[in-house]
Amino acid sequence: MSPFCGIVSFDGAPVEPALLRRMMLPLTLHSDSAVEIRSSGELGAAWLQPAGISLFRPGALTAAKPIRVIADARLDNRPKLLRRLAEHDPATAELETDEDILWAAYRRWGLEWHRHLEGAVTAAVWDPDTRELVLLRDRAGERGLYWCRTDLSLLFASEPAMLVASGRIANEPSRPRLLAYLLGAQAEPTWSYFEGVHRVPEGHQVRLTADRVATECYWDWTSVTPEPWDGPDAAAELARRLQEAVDRRLAPQGETGVLLSGGLDSSSVAALAAGTLEGRSRRLWAFTWTSQRGDGIDETPLSRAFIRSRPNVVEHPVEADALWPFSRYPEAYADPNAPETNAFPDLLLATLEAARQQGVTVLMNGIGGDPVAGWLVPELALLLRGRFGALRHRWHLAGLRHAGLRRELRLLARPPRWPNWLTPQAQRQAKEVGVDRSRISWRTLSDSDRFRRFALASPANAAALERFDRLHHRCAVRIAAPWHDPDLGSLVLALPERALDTVPPGKRLVRAAMAGSLPTTILQPPVDKGRSRSGLWARGLLGGAQQTVERLLSSPRLAKIGLIDGQRLLAAYHDSVARQTVPPRLWEVLTAESWLLASFQLDII
Repeated sequence: MSPFCGIVSFDGAPVEPALLRRMMLPLTLHSDSAVEIRSSGELGAAWLQPAGISLFRPGALTAAKPIRVIADARLDNRPKLLRRLAEHDPATAELETDEDILWAAYRRWGLEWHRHLEGAVTAAVWDPDTRELVLLRDRAGERGLYWCRTDLSLLFASEPAMLVASGRIANEPSRPRLLAYLLGAQAEPTWSYFEGVHRVPEGHQVRLTADRVATECYWDWTSVTPEPWDGPDAAAELARRLQEAVDRRLAPQGETGVLLSGGLDSSSVAALAAGTLEGRSRRLWAFTWTSQRGDGIDETPLSRAFIRSRPNVVEHPVEADALWPFSRYPEAYADPNAPETNAFPDLLLATLEAARQQGVTVLMNGIGGDPVAGWLVPELALLLRGRFGALRHRWHLAGLRHAGLRRELRLLARPPRWPNWLTPQAQRQAKEVGVDRSRISWRTLSDSDRFRRFALASPANAAALERFDRLHHRCAVRIAAPWHDPDLGSLVLALPERALDTVPPGKRLVRAAMAGSLPTTILQPPVDKGRSRSGLWARGLLGGAQQTVERLLSSPRLAKIGLIDGQRLLAAYHDSVARQTVPPRLWEVLTAESWLLASFQLDII
């Protein structure tokens, strides 16, 4: 389907269409899609239907056919699922819509239905027999799902702002969630940025009635036990699984693109996508970030080595020099759901606009490759075993990128430091809700398998996928991250440690998997890895965007709700401008301020 919302009335009264339409406003303000609204007894639902595209076969949802399932799904195992269902009920072999298939799965397997679903699935099921609302979110959490309760109803939606738009709950920010964000601390997975709005975590199922809430974690990285991989060629298996993950995310309609940095992760995705599309006589759009300045982002030297090797790849450069942070404020920071964003939202928005102009409906990227087959696991193993000579040799060959290993490990294991602009009130609340604790224990750091699982289970992964999903709702371009496919992480967990990196260059297994598919210049990284992104970052926050930053910090709303000392923060910023160094946590404060400004009225806060 598409992003959706719904209401279950406890008293059985029909749901008002006007209320559902109001809940859809956060999406329709940025979209030219039509809104479909249906009501069936005590359940009412609404969703976006792209103009000119029929998402349902005739009669799929009619007044005579009760609504039982509302979903936003990409079912990766549709043929296999239909075969399993047909073994029990032959009539299910003819089902066409995701909603019909999911309802058949729920009727067949009940609350164990999630064991038979593969892909990106968020779904809401209303069971009229038990009068229970079941909310399901897939393992990776590719698409968001939220809920809240009022005296007379249950509300659910793809985005939290849609629930707030109903007017049935108070429009108030969640201070504990904001604190966790400002401190870079771990938040409870059920928290949203709004009071009274609850998030369905990835790999969870939530069952709701008029007087009961039951939350079940049916899958997570810390408890998954993959079958040991004894195959002689782990690289070939990794290549096969990555190919499947890429193929599942190719655009079913329109063009496919990739945000190509020239690194190993995005180049691997691009190579596999280009190969499949070439067999279909289709092209792949490669969007690259370029710069004419010495301190800007220029990722074309490496990316063009790949582009020249593929005849069906079309490059579309995006000039980055003028797209520093807050260069496109407020439009690039207008997400009403959360302050979280990527490091360069202005540049990403410009890229999505360029992609849409070229007819691209799916834009892939290489995010997620580090947790799967890279990051700090190899260095950690050497450090814990006391092989300091091997560790120094690795750092020497791999470059300065790894020289901060011990500093990064200390930051992971150390409780968040209080910035001097954090108020005593905020410090007390941080301790009360537990966001003053470290993100990772030394016990986890002491074992490479536990550390690998920690990286895969990082809340930042699901948060990134949710941001991509919300951008898709507004830009009509779905951002896909094949490396986040759970099948890839499961393979890496099943591999013996010797199959992973032991000597430079990093990601040895990925390089072996992509041998023959990528140019040598990418498989064996050159000394010049392109320009750093830090120059554009600092040039924006300390220079080009200085007036915007000072305006946000001059009367901060975070101070009005008692979380920060505005004068101290502004003084720290002015001192940083003089020293030309970006102060810690400034980005989180600025994005939180822009979110509060866009999502709340001052008198409400």
